[in-house]
Order: sequence, then structure tokens, then C-alpha cells
Amino acid sequence: MQQKGKGLPVYVGRYNLRGYGLGGTIVSNIFKYAIPLLKPIAQKILVRAKNEAYRTGREIAQDVFINKQNPKRSIKNRSKQAFKRVAADIQKQSGAGKHKSGTTLRDIFAKQGTKRKAPSTAKKKTKKKRTA
Repeated sequence: MQQKGKGLPVYVGRYNLRGYGLGGTIVSNIFKYAIPLLKPIAQKILVRAKNEAYRTGREIAQDVFINKQNPKRSIKNRSKQAFKRVAADIQKQSGAGKHKSGTTLRDIFAKQGTKRKAPSTAKKKTKKKRTA
């Protein structure tokens, strides 16, 4: 049996998947909260690594041009030294989360909620009563 005609004209839009699913929401939440916390630490490490790279390059150039060492051996030795220095510096940077004055972060946040307005030392003016 065959049908005549083309049927009713119905618009069928494309099939879209929306949302990120369970895995996408977990990953996005991790990045949303972890990146702002880790960004300052990563910036310090990158600055230290950049400075160490300049220092290592200078040392390699001195080894090759002044001390007449083999460039391959100099690069290998100096890069090991640089990695050790950066790793030692990273370990020094990890702290216990204490403020410079010795107070912990918990103490700082606890103090913020209890701030009060300082009492004024000026004398209050008294109003005179009018007599009619």
C-alpha cells in the first residue's frame, strides 16, 4: 500500500544536547574554585622559573665560552642544578597558612565579623528647652 501526497508539513529542528552532564559540572566547579586559589602560587613559581632560566643560561654561556666546556655537558649539569633550586624554593614557599603577625587565617576572619564603631570622644551638645 502506498500513500499519496507528502504528508503534513511539520518543522523538525535539529537535535541538540544541552547541559554538561554530571562529569562536566564537577570539572567546571573544580576549575571555578581552584583556579583563583592557585593562580597567585603559579605566578610566583613562573616568575621564579623565569629568573632561574636567565641565570642558568648565563651560567651555561660562561661554561662554554670562558671555561671551554662541552656545551651538551654544561646544559645537562646546569639544568639539573636549576631544577633543584626551583624545587627547593617551592618547598620554602609552602606555608602553614599563618599571617605575618602569627595569627591564623581563621583568626583574621573571626575578627572581621566583630568590628565595631569606635566611640566618639566629642561631647554631645544638649538642646535647650524653649519656654513660651
